[in-house]
Amino acid sequence: MLNGEQAQALEDLGVRVHVPVKRSVNHQGDGELFDRARFTYDAQADVYVCPANQVLRRKQLNNADKVIIYAAQASDCTTCAMKARCTQSSRRMVSRHLYEAALERMQERATPQAMRLRRCTVEHPFAALKYQIFEKARFLMRGLTGAGTEIALATLAYNFKRAPAVLGGAQMLKKLA
Repeated sequence: MLNGEQAQALEDLGVRVHVPVKRSVNHQGDGELFDRARFTYDAQADVYVCPANQVLRRKQLNNADKVIIYAAQASDCTTCAMKARCTQSSRRMVSRHLYEAALERMQERATPQAMRLRRCTVEHPFAALKYQIFEKARFLMRGLTGAGTEIALATLAYNFKRAPAVLGGAQMLKKLA
């Protein structure tokens, strides 16, 4: 999965990524509490607004995770009629990735039609690499460098194998010359 920083870097290069964003679910309270999707982000004021129209202000920046934490005032939450459906702590907090806008744009592009096209064009080569070239469902070399080298060689072999079918034999020889 892509993270927000990678999605933004690809957009800056002009690459339009069609990948669904993997979001965590609020598991507090047996999954019965409000999910972050119920909170509205106001970009101009840089605040979140909860379902009870209370404001969650920027509290801290976590550079390691590239996340901004927004928190409501404890006094707002203790008097809120929706608190039992929102949080079990003294106040509600919502996190926002530094590159959340890029993640949202990427999610918008991940339509069912785009995912069908992706399955047809992208996932077939991976399956071919996995079973036809490797003949096994795992890498033979150990470590990230070894696996990266192995996938690079397999991809090169796959591309050489597919090029005549895509370009035609004569066109491929012309391109190689």
